[in-house]
Amino acid sequence: MEKTIIEIPTELLQAAKITPEEVKTQLAIRLYQIHKLNEEQASALAGDTTAIESLIWNHQAAGHFDLDEFLSWASHDLKTPLNAIIGFTKIVIKGMDGPINEMQKTDLTTAFNGSQRMLTLLTNLVEMAHLNNGDIVLFRKSYNLADLLKDVASQWETKNPGLSLTPNIMIDMPNASVDETRMSQAVSNLLTYAAIRVTEGALSLSAKDDEQEFKISIQSAGKKSRDKSEMDSAMYNFICSALIKLHGGQMDEPRETEDGLLLSFSLPRMV
Repeated sequence: MEKTIIEIPTELLQAAKITPEEVKTQLAIRLYQIHKLNEEQASALAGDTTAIESLIWNHQAAGHFDLDEFLSWASHDLKTPLNAIIGFTKIVIKGMDGPINEMQKTDLTTAFNGSQRMLTLLTNLVEMAHLNNGDIVLFRKSYNLADLLKDVASQWETKNPGLSLTPNIMIDMPNASVDETRMSQAVSNLLTYAAIRVTEGALSLSAKDDEQEFKISIQSAGKKSRDKSEMDSAMYNFICSALIKLHGGQMDEPRETEDGLLLSFSLPRMV
């Protein structure tokens, strides 16, 4: 078997307080975690048949489960049964498997909506795990931020016809270095975040630049919801804040208003 030699400066090992053998073991564990090596291969690399057992259980405190790591690689298996429930429930609701009465349709619609809600929460939880583990890599390019914001606003309003959305984009030189997909995700999530604080009303999306950075604000206004949707709010706040920080920006603290919620963040201009 051919071998590859990796050279690591002794100073780095001393600074990390780790031996070459421990480096090899940790590399084997990590490659096994991300499914690059099977158990036999990882054990051979580690040089210790018991090393891979430390994958799930913490070295210092037996019984500690790394939930972020688990969610990162098990997301497909977790979502598959929910997608099946949603898909087949929709088929029955549409009558494709035969006629159903109104009571059955009502019950199935409740199950369908509940499944979609659970899938959204699970998707957000998995996204949080990826961000928390540092697994998200941006693919940035020069992009017209004004166009991105307008596109996101239009797509969001199409999917959420219950609330009107007014964009107010005032950017003269709109190019920014962003990952289009991830920035669109952040803005769309912020719109949803603001929207869940009102049961009826409107949203506004504004953007401006001050020669140093872009400032984007999203505000909901209407009949304030009694349900603060704390789980959704915490998830959206973490995901959006993390994605914006990856872009070199900063998200402000959410601010409750008398009739809604104000969310704002800044992004650096291209230099």
